[in-house]
Amino acid sequence: MKFVPQSCIVCDLETTGLNPYRDEIIEIALLQLEEGRVTREMHTLVRPRRKIPVTIRRLTGLDDAALGAAPYLEEILPEAIRFIGPHPLMGHNISFDAGFLQAAHGRTLDNPLFDTRELARILLPGARSYRLSDLCRLLEIEMEGSHRALWDARAAAALYSRLMARAAQMEGKLLLHLAGFLTRAGSPWAEEMGQLAWQSRHSRINDRAPFRPSRVEEEAEPPRDPNIPADPEQLCALLEPGGPLATHLEKYEYRPQQKKMVAAIAGALAEEKYLLLEAGTGTGKSLAYLIPALQRSLKTGQRAVVSTHTINLQEQLWQKDIPMVKKALGWPFRAALVKGRQNYLCLRRWLHSLTVQDWTAREAAFYGRILVWARETATGDKNELNLTRDEQELWLSLCADGEACQGTGCRWFSRECYVTRSRRLAEAANLVVVNHSLLLSDIRAENRVLPAYGCLIIDEAHHLEDAATEQLGLSVSRSGLSRWLNALNRLLGRLSDVPSGENSPAWPALLQQVQEGRQRAGKGVELFFNTLQQLVISHCEKKGEGNAPRYQLRLRPGSKSDLTNDLQGEYSNLRLYIQELLSGLEKINSLLDDWSEEEIWAGHARDLSQVLSTGRKVAGELDCIMKGELDNHVYWVEVERGKENAAVILRAAPVQVNTVLYEHLYKDKKAIIFTSATLSVEESFDHFMERAGLNLLPAGQVMTMQVDSPFSYESQSLLCVVRNLPLPGEGSGAIYSEALAISLLDLAEITGGRMLVLFTSHQMLQETYNRLKPVCEERDILLLGHNLDGSRWNLVEEFRTTTRAILFGASSFWEGVDIPGPALSCVVMVKLPFWSPGVPVIEARLEELARQGKDGFRHFSLPQAIIRFKQGFGRLIRTEQDRGVVVVLDGRLLTKKYGRQFLNSLPLKSHIRGDMHLITRQIARWFNKESRHVSK
Repeated sequence: MKFVPQSCIVCDLETTGLNPYRDEIIEIALLQLEEGRVTREMHTLVRPRRKIPVTIRRLTGLDDAALGAAPYLEEILPEAIRFIGPHPLMGHNISFDAGFLQAAHGRTLDNPLFDTRELARILLPGARSYRLSDLCRLLEIEMEGSHRALWDARAAAALYSRLMARAAQMEGKLLLHLAGFLTRAGSPWAEEMGQLAWQSRHSRINDRAPFRPSRVEEEAEPPRDPNIPADPEQLCALLEPGGPLATHLEKYEYRPQQKKMVAAIAGALAEEKYLLLEAGTGTGKSLAYLIPALQRSLKTGQRAVVSTHTINLQEQLWQKDIPMVKKALGWPFRAALVKGRQNYLCLRRWLHSLTVQDWTAREAAFYGRILVWARETATGDKNELNLTRDEQELWLSLCADGEACQGTGCRWFSRECYVTRSRRLAEAANLVVVNHSLLLSDIRAENRVLPAYGCLIIDEAHHLEDAATEQLGLSVSRSGLSRWLNALNRLLGRLSDVPSGENSPAWPALLQQVQEGRQRAGKGVELFFNTLQQLVISHCEKKGEGNAPRYQLRLRPGSKSDLTNDLQGEYSNLRLYIQELLSGLEKINSLLDDWSEEEIWAGHARDLSQVLSTGRKVAGELDCIMKGELDNHVYWVEVERGKENAAVILRAAPVQVNTVLYEHLYKDKKAIIFTSATLSVEESFDHFMERAGLNLLPAGQVMTMQVDSPFSYESQSLLCVVRNLPLPGEGSGAIYSEALAISLLDLAEITGGRMLVLFTSHQMLQETYNRLKPVCEERDILLLGHNLDGSRWNLVEEFRTTTRAILFGASSFWEGVDIPGPALSCVVMVKLPFWSPGVPVIEARLEELARQGKDGFRHFSLPQAIIRFKQGFGRLIRTEQDRGVVVVLDGRLLTKKYGRQFLNSLPLKSHIRGDMHLITRQIARWFNKESRHVSK
């Protein structure tokens, strides 16, 4: 098979950085590719005029000595430009390479650019990563190495051939639609897909259209097994050495703590009690609650539900733990993974989008990826896709949102619908895995989202209050309103294309009137949110919060000094425009109701009804927030920093969720298990019980239990508290920043990098990063910063695979980061993790406690900080082989009375305290001792 371009130049460059006007080229590789074969090559190193950064040295293996004898760029650039000639340029992220060549050449390159990364995103929409090395691994393409120009150029050429061969196996009809999307998107790959469509051996139309999902055969009802263990003791025996788990699972480790958990959970379920169970890292919580939950379900016939907070744990349960239990125990059970409606593709919306052909270039590129994926997916779950942030927004126009669902009126509802399929599987399952958001949305929908269930397991339970606050609140965003107006615009366009005949002579005028109203509303949305954004930024910068990644500003609607008063003009206009628009839509809706007996109008009537319903809902929620109509709620606005057309979201949330959880979740549930590694404060569960509403249950209904980690923290870890640094808030910020930077450098020298530094402030993180970056470069240490050097996942991966690296993290890095093994040997907590009292929800909670006559610090701020402190400590030891130190740079741990409560909550009962000099000597001695121990 011949592909186009039949002749092209595959290009790859290595550079000293990302800016083509500031950084330099240090290696060039050019390959001429003709009809899939490399016919000639050009490869040369390039001598830079400045030192190579440590990041690039680590990445490429090239250093100043290796490049010392290479030619300067101006000596070989003319030859490279002649080699390229008029041919198309191809490469992985080729616009990067072309940008450097253009900057060096001093003129624009007119060569067409073919990006193999873009091609991979189209043809492999579910790939977890689009890095060249990861794609080659996925497609089993051998690489000579990575991050060297010649190796990467050859790999890109091989990737191109493999991807095109994959495309050649697709149906001709699908390829024609794909070519149409890519043409609209302005992609150079459109012509290739079009030619493949005509050459394809599969161009004839198959039995089914390539845009409909394959039917999934229903799983047969599992047979009843009378040998399911009946009591906790029999369940515990399953975990014993020589038991079925040890027999059937490789690398199975018997843990008495896990057995203790199984007994406690099985007992609580049998006695229909609530159990709060804190289990240390390494206990094996998932297995410990899956076994009794499944046993209970199989014995009683009542469904069990497991709820998690993070997608990572949900996927671990679904892909690893549940199959492991099924394999080891052989129990006949069904499990289902259920997510919120927005996670699933709506077939009606998707297939309709194929017909309208009024896509923007951005939408067309996205739809091309969905086209390929929709042919392959059996679940329609967006988690199978690797979506960018922009694509997440576009997904909302295709997802099975409840407001857009036609229910039984949809032709896809009965079998093909992914949501229906998911719900059907859940109804037939013994065990259903959900997340906290879906569990709580079931509360909001009066238990119409999930099928009826008996026992409930809430893992990562320490997130329950925040998840309830988020899920039970309201939010209205600029993007949400714009998306509604765009959907309306498209609907009006479709309506104008249908002749009304004699139905209504005033029809065209009415459509025109509503279209003009939509345009006014659009301008009103932009003016309102732009003004709101400017007011928030100005207010936050005056308060010295200019470096936060996201501004959060509390609103107090009705008070004289509130920011909402400055928006009354813009909001009054916007409200008027939306009401006029909704009024016009009501008139259209009334006409369509009258005409809906005609088939041509029935679908349009349903679509308009949904658009109208969404508009009413958004308008009502916006009015509610701007007027502050909900009692016991906190109101605020969030603005994304650093973008002109940034995300702006108005929010409202209940200040307390304890009574809501009690009334709608606990009251009718006889048994719930709450588990986490961090539920208690100084061995007491009182804080969690109060915040989650469990203290409202009858006395004796709730049991508590702590299970220690199987890890030996006293021998595996060392805790150090530094006491000579300035305390937070003491002295000038510059003095503190300098002392902090010096301390981190001292620790890095002792630990050889391998250090995770946890901050409570993005601003402090950024200031410290800027201070240390040049020094780290000189010392051959790779410094990685949260929101500065990439996404959280990419930063963790780079840190994990790099020696002598320091990772700076804030907020989300305090938990959920799992770096086992020697990659991480030191965790530094810069400050005790108290929430800022200026965060709107935190501020409102403290005010509510004050109204109740309670000390907000003692009842809320301190327990929350202790739980987060435990999470930060837990980043260090992830396996029985891990060794390392935790260093706390906040002297309040020693000088404040509450410091003892932090220390008492850790699994490590001893610590070292002293100045930085003493601490570094003790750490060096401890590492030397550990090194001798390991060598023996």
